[in-house]
Amino acid sequence: MNAYYNNDMKHINHITLETKRWHISNIILSFLRLGFVVSIALSLFWFPTFVEARPEFATELEKECSFCHLDPAGGGPRNRIGEIFEENYFEFPEDFDMEAVTEEAMEVVKQLTTSLDFQTAFIKTTHVDEKEGTIAGCNSCHSSVDRFLLMQAEVTFNAQASEHVSLTLSNNAGTTMNAFATVDAIPKHLYVKVGQFRLPFAIKQKDHNILVREGYGLGSNKRDVGVELGGNTGKFFYNAAFFNAGNATAKGGLGTLGAQLGPVRAGISSIFEKPGEAWERLIGAFLTASYAGLSVEGEFNFGNNGEIASVTSDDVDSKGYYVGAKYRVLPQLTLAGRYGLFDPDRTVKGDASQRVTLSAQYNFMENGAISLFYWANLANADRSEDDTIGNKGTLRQLQGTNQIILMSRFWF
Repeated sequence: MNAYYNNDMKHINHITLETKRWHISNIILSFLRLGFVVSIALSLFWFPTFVEARPEFATELEKECSFCHLDPAGGGPRNRIGEIFEENYFEFPEDFDMEAVTEEAMEVVKQLTTSLDFQTAFIKTTHVDEKEGTIAGCNSCHSSVDRFLLMQAEVTFNAQASEHVSLTLSNNAGTTMNAFATVDAIPKHLYVKVGQFRLPFAIKQKDHNILVREGYGLGSNKRDVGVELGGNTGKFFYNAAFFNAGNATAKGGLGTLGAQLGPVRAGISSIFEKPGEAWERLIGAFLTASYAGLSVEGEFNFGNNGEIASVTSDDVDSKGYYVGAKYRVLPQLTLAGRYGLFDPDRTVKGDASQRVTLSAQYNFMENGAISLFYWANLANADRSEDDTIGNKGTLRQLQGTNQIILMSRFWF
């Protein structure tokens, strides 16, 4: 997610830092769909593969997230070990002395590191409605104007205040995302985080395209104020968080328990919160694995959605899941695919959405990448009449309207 400019490898002193309209005929688009799928299928059979993605790195290396990241919960800027791992295209150099780098890094106190994650996207929906007059967006139903969007412009600052205390602040296009202090209470076993942070539910995802996470409101920008405790002991990892549940008068709690057995990392998370008069709950089981060049992940979530059930109710009102796989066919090229389903109310027929996401990412420079996403929203034959569906994003998904996204990204 970031890279540092280093004056000396042996010193750990570093500083981390649409609207051309796109018309495609239905015939060309059909070939694009077919060609994209075929290219992925062929690459899975003919190219040697390596692992690329977090949290698959943790399973591949059999290490905790803190091994490569400044934040012990993972994500965000990397420490010196993580920098070297990224700079070498997610492998360690043959002459890499891990112990020496670790020892030197531990000696650095009161260091300030900065990083910038900048992303833009060109979004093209495969159905254009001139009467609608809307522009393409992440949740657009129809569009008459395709455009470039600023997806992210996030600056992050990390300061090591002392040997056991670090401070993190990040701002995305004027909005404060993270603002917390982390205390290394029991090194390698327990950390305490206080402030505003992403809720640590199940697999820590930053991808806002995941259908299930959108439905449950646990997308990449989900943040709250509270306190989080987490860590690991042996092969087990855990966390617990207490937070505002969206506003100062509400309350919520979250907990995760899991284990890492070789290349497999699995666990279960639960959220209980009371944003209004009724309690809501969400339970998610998750698994990530890395073996022989293949990384896979999956998550199954179920629970209550909205203010419709009490904590004592046995009814399960919603369910959703996603499964995906990722291949690194070349050091700079990654191909991935994912299937997701989200049913917001199991008592209502025809409101479930399904999506297949195919993507290819090419790192054309050390700190730059270009990605092509193809959202295939699978049509729901049982959906309600259009005039009864108020949410355009939901309508687009139930109709099966697809979307192509070309994204560029730079990080420093």
